Amino acid sequence: MSERPLARPPKRPLTERDRHVRDFLLQQGFFPAGAESYPLFRDFEDAGRLSELTPTVSTIWALSFNEVYKLIEGHLVTAFFFEGLEPYFEINRPRSNAMDNAALLLKRVIDTLYGFAIGAGLSELRVYAVEESFLGEFKNIEGYEVSADYSDDHSEYAYRPADIVNLSGNVNHKKSTHLNKFIGRDGITLVSMTNENHRLCLDIEKEWCTHQDCAECSAFAGCELRALEIMADIYDDNFYEGLFGYVDGALAGFIIWEKRNQGRAYLHFGKGNIQNFFVYLIYILAKDKLSGIEFLNINEDMGKEGLRRFKKHLGAHELWRKYLCTFVKKEV
Repeated sequence: MSERPLARPPKRPLTERDRHVRDFLLQQGFFPAGAESYPLFRDFEDAGRLSELTPTVSTIWALSFNEVYKLIEGHLVTAFFFEGLEPYFEINRPRSNAMDNAALLLKRVIDTLYGFAIGAGLSELRVYAVEESFLGEFKNIEGYEVSADYSDDHSEYAYRPADIVNLSGNVNHKKSTHLNKFIGRDGITLVSMTNENHRLCLDIEKEWCTHQDCAECSAFAGCELRALEIMADIYDDNFYEGLFGYVDGALAGFIIWEKRNQGRAYLHFGKGNIQNFFVYLIYILAKDKLSGIEFLNINEDMGKEGLRRFKKHLGAHELWRKYLCTFVKKEV
């Protein structure tokens, strides 16, 4: 293992404008988010949600996005601050969203958030991660001009597990070649991740970090090592599953996922310190661990060309869009 010391970046700095908005929201009763927020966040885990931006993901990236949260009309509202982006909110509905007054409550949440946005000096309210199935409800809130935008960079790759296993078609030829180096190879051992051994994933992540430009990595999406440390703090094998891969007795990679109702699974983290070993772990996940799962969500590529190539070569079934809705009050 490399002896180069890790220089993990400090918590992402805020611009003066973002600091002002965040301080204003804290004055309005918002709280800083972190691992300690997770028990509350999990109460809002919606099995029907397509997006990977679930309370789990919100928790593990909380420090990178300087998140703050507040309960408003029974909804969990989180505000995000990330360098280079306008501040935005995400709304998690209560599980009992089938109530007759759901539309009225959502309208109240938007009204409250719009007041906060304007009070903080913003010119509009931005609500992100609105899924296509809910888009009409957001766009039809009375009293606002609402625009909705999405980007393929931030749409999520959904796969049918059987397609990953088969890896058929020209788009998957390279991945098939990579897999053949590991399938049937002697010396590979797979070990389930548990509450007792799960922190071993940090050893692999730290080794990976020694070969990265920490400043570039953090500027792109935030510190992944820090996010994985939070994941390790909240990991519970009642909710999550994971797998370690050993090659010739040496720890070579890991993968962490989560299964939910309605036949969906979500990949949270994965890494291999042998080239293409992570592809093999995804193959094993799809082949042996996802019985009853219709879709595996491997998240977005964030416009990063290397991630895009990797995810396209796995043969995605479809992209799941999530929208940024911008609210501006209509003039009376």
